[in-house]
Amino acid sequence: MIHDDILAAGTNADRQLTNVSEAKKYMQQLALSRKSVLLFCTLLTLLVFSAIYVVGGMQAFSRFQQNNLANQEHCGGQSPVHICVLSPSAIFSAFYPSYTATQTPLFTITYNSSNPLTLLISVSITDFTQVVTHTVSAESGMQSSSFIPKILPHALLQLTNEQNSLLHVQVKDTKGQQYYVDDIALQLHSRRLMQWLQVNHLQIAAWVTPDDPAISDLIKHASTHLKDETPSPPLALIGYDNATPKQVNAQVNAIYDSLRLDYHMKYVQASVPYSIGNQGNKDVTQIIKLPSEVLAQQSGMCVELTLVLASAVEHIGLNAEIIIIPGHAFLGVADHQDNRHFQYWDAVAVNNNVAADSSNIAADKMYAQNLKTHTVVDTILISDARDARIGPML
Repeated sequence: MIHDDILAAGTNADRQLTNVSEAKKYMQQLALSRKSVLLFCTLLTLLVFSAIYVVGGMQAFSRFQQNNLANQEHCGGQSPVHICVLSPSAIFSAFYPSYTATQTPLFTITYNSSNPLTLLISVSITDFTQVVTHTVSAESGMQSSSFIPKILPHALLQLTNEQNSLLHVQVKDTKGQQYYVDDIALQLHSRRLMQWLQVNHLQIAAWVTPDDPAISDLIKHASTHLKDETPSPPLALIGYDNATPKQVNAQVNAIYDSLRLDYHMKYVQASVPYSIGNQGNKDVTQIIKLPSEVLAQQSGMCVELTLVLASAVEHIGLNAEIIIIPGHAFLGVADHQDNRHFQYWDAVAVNNNVAADSSNIAADKMYAQNLKTHTVVDTILISDARDARIGPML
């Protein structure tokens, strides 16, 4: 009897231990489940915030473009037609060729008619563009059509100052009945005006003009300096055609030395107002002359001299980039056509009659130092701009 009681007690004790063990396991599983739920909720929250951030960023960029390219609206029309014109109040004329190349919807006309009508909508900028006309079918529902008229020959070349112009809009039907006409004030910024914002940074390539006759003259002068380069320079300015990296270097040196020896180029001190911190400031602009103007005047600031070199480099088929560091710009040129490695030249050294090879050594060091200190504001590869259909301004 006593033996049975002892066995029973032992069995109860084992059951209690088993229950305790199972309880511990249950608590551990419960704790693990709670951690999993917490982790899931945390990840979900991060994903939501990330999505909000990305969408918010895209919306902000979209708003930036809309504010820049359509920040005034004019509405009117005669019954049964209603017209609204969306237009910027000002245009950076240096960017206009890229707008036409990419068919950027610079001007948008929205329209509707309570009676179905075929309308002829004509748009032009006075003394700046040709007239472009779209034939549309207007109905009761609101529709839209975008316009980017082509520039008149020589109009951009002559636009060296700010100009107050007019956007002329005319809407009529196929019988000549006029339903809307308006001349909307529009400021055309000088073709020399660059807006230094990240969203516009490739537009600086508009000032790189490899086909300008003035650049062709520079190349002719530069070819006479190849013989002074060492070692084993090419016989001509041949770009990458069977050229070694040293021969690529020699070609850029010859162009640089031509500015120094043939053009007696002078550096005009001026800071490049492009920085990481000014991206929200639309007023960060700079007057920049074309390479032909710099060569004719035999003087230029750092970015202008760099653009002259970049134009000559592109002319002979080499890949150029514009390096921006705080307040300053200088040239990079790829050793190989695949852009594996770049060398650098600082054109401002011409002011002190510094030879090209010395400028090259100093600029290589300057680039390496700024790269190390994370002070390279931007690297603008001209071929990237060309891929984005930003061609030479003229």
